[in-house]
Amino acid sequence: MVYFPFPAEPFLDPSEVVKSFGLKEGEKVLDCGAGSGFWSIPMARAVGRTGHVFVTDAKKENLSVIKRKAGKEGLENLSYYVAPYELTEMPIQTKVDVILCSNVLSIIGTDENIFKAAKKLAKKNSRFIIIEWKKDSEIGPKKEDKINEEEIITAAEKQGFEFKKLLSAGAHHTGLYFVYNK
Repeated sequence: MVYFPFPAEPFLDPSEVVKSFGLKEGEKVLDCGAGSGFWSIPMARAVGRTGHVFVTDAKKENLSVIKRKAGKEGLENLSYYVAPYELTEMPIQTKVDVILCSNVLSIIGTDENIFKAAKKLAKKNSRFIIIEWKKDSEIGPKKEDKINEEEIITAAEKQGFEFKKLLSAGAHHTGLYFVYNK
């Protein structure tokens, strides 16, 4: 088991960060590598009953945790799929409005497969949001596993995602906001 030092600065508030995604009632969202649902639950609230969140994770037990959390909050607008972090096998084929990958690239690297998979699920003006550990954060993965922002931007732009802005994602993370323009 890996333990991280307790952060000196506050961690991020997912509900606040999700506001910067620009989610609208009725939108379809993909949460790639959802973990324990840190983002899934606030995004499900944001898109409302007419929207939908497709939740993927490589570990079935993580999906069970999210399903329990959603049930406790009365959220019925999520569906759950086991899928590898690289998205080489994507169980959904639906075009989505927003794709979120949080702390996935620090696990798999800037593998082009994840960007190609995101492109297949994107439609014109879909947002692609990547949240990753800051290089200088004292917590999280080893420094060499943290991703360079320029590498992410280059890899995403090769697949037609235009970098628009950095998002505030707390003291230990950075967010990159892209829009698909093809």
